[in-house]
Amino acid sequence: MTLKFEDILNEDLKEPEFQKEWLRQTAMEYIQSGDFEHFFMDLEQVIKATTTVSKYAEKIGIDRVQLTKILHGKTKNPNIVTINKILDGLDLGYELKYEIKLQPKSA
Repeated sequence: MTLKFEDILNEDLKEPEFQKEWLRQTAMEYIQSGDFEHFFMDLEQVIKATTTVSKYAEKIGIDRVQLTKILHGKTKNPNIVTINKILDGLDLGYELKYEIKLQPKSA
């Protein structure tokens, strides 16, 4: 019997510690490359390893269609509150941190 990478990955993604590391690595790649869509594709894999997108959307209180659009890159630049809801629902202990820098206007 031949095992496919996708099957092995899906099995590994059922483990919370593997999910954490997988998303951490993906987030680092996103920060370096700016490839937003790749990050959300990997996030969708984590979600689907443990539940359906519909059930997950219901759990986090986001419309399923909206969540699907985000995961498939059809919603460009979802807001920070929505991203936080999606990550928070995984119960992996992620904390979203961001910094706002205000620059004074030149006179």
